[in-house]
Amino acid sequence: MKLFVAKLNRDVQDEHLVELFSQYGEVAYARVVTDRDTGQSKCFGFVQMRDKAAAEKALTELNGKEFMRFPMVVKEAEERARPQGDARGRGGDRPSGGRPAGGGRDFSRRPGERAADAPDPAAAPSNKPAPKKKTTAKRKERDMWADGPRQPRLKGKDRPKYNDWLGDLDDE
Repeated sequence: MKLFVAKLNRDVQDEHLVELFSQYGEVAYARVVTDRDTGQSKCFGFVQMRDKAAAEKALTELNGKEFMRFPMVVKEAEERARPQGDARGRGGDRPSGGRPAGGGRDFSRRPGERAADAPDPAAAPSNKPAPKKKTTAKRKERDMWADGPRQPRLKGKDRPKYNDWLGDLDDE
């Protein structure tokens, strides 16, 4: 029976799990899962015990028990299906996504040919929103860099004239 052991101390190694679980029966193997890049423990692991009764006894007795100052969790491990594919981990059955199991294009059809199970695009109702109407009225553009409200424009006599600005400097 395979057991999942979680909430382990980072210092726990495979040998520690073998030593702990061998008190309840013969241990086939014990593995602490480590990070691939750093090699540091991920604080959980798996223990495989040869006898199911011994594994169940270890499960009930060790669940919640403190081991190396950490209360650990022991459960029965759930089997996960491994994805099928090439050596690089690509491919396999995808639950969704609509791509073929090979991970790439489906070369069994000619270009432009639909798959037998694909819906007909001409028969499907269009879910596109109606195009927006263009407005002809000009909107007031606002200066996005202005530090406050826009200043009113000065017209006519109120506008200062700086035609002879060099002359003003000479007077002083």
